[in-house]
Amino acid sequence: MVEVINDLEHITAVLPDIHETGLSDPNLTPRSLEALHEIAAKGDLVLIKINNQVAGWGIREELTKNFKEIGMMFIKPEYRSPSAFIALARGLANDPCAMVLATYDQALIRQAVLEFNFREAGLFEVIIRSRGKFITKRFARGSRKAVKEHRSQGKALFAIRGKQ
Repeated sequence: MVEVINDLEHITAVLPDIHETGLSDPNLTPRSLEALHEIAAKGDLVLIKINNQVAGWGIREELTKNFKEIGMMFIKPEYRSPSAFIALARGLANDPCAMVLATYDQALIRQAVLEFNFREAGLFEVIIRSRGKFITKRFARGSRKAVKEHRSQGKALFAIRGKQ
């Protein structure tokens, strides 16, 4: 059974593991422990557990007031399954703010549109909605490695949920 965890105490205990995975996995943009603590304190870090073991996580990162980016989605290889992915996606989508999802996976975009009321969008709209913060984050030194890795996977796709 997959369990979504929003409890700050449980999340705080695994922040070092999340931080280390962010540093070692080239598909993730690393965040400092301090940034992860801030995100968790706002209720924007979601964990999933399977059989009482941490199986994965994701974050909602504020770009502007009431506009967040879903990111750092990760499920440990031994726990990867459709049910784990859906539970994590549902946990992250459970927020009233407008959100953007950036991915290279068309199936993830389709899921966001069908289940979570997102709509496909272009990069220009994402830049405008985020007042440029979406793109400037990608130029940060800590993001460059992940951006380079992602660009090798194909064309970026975007979906937005919320008011225009």
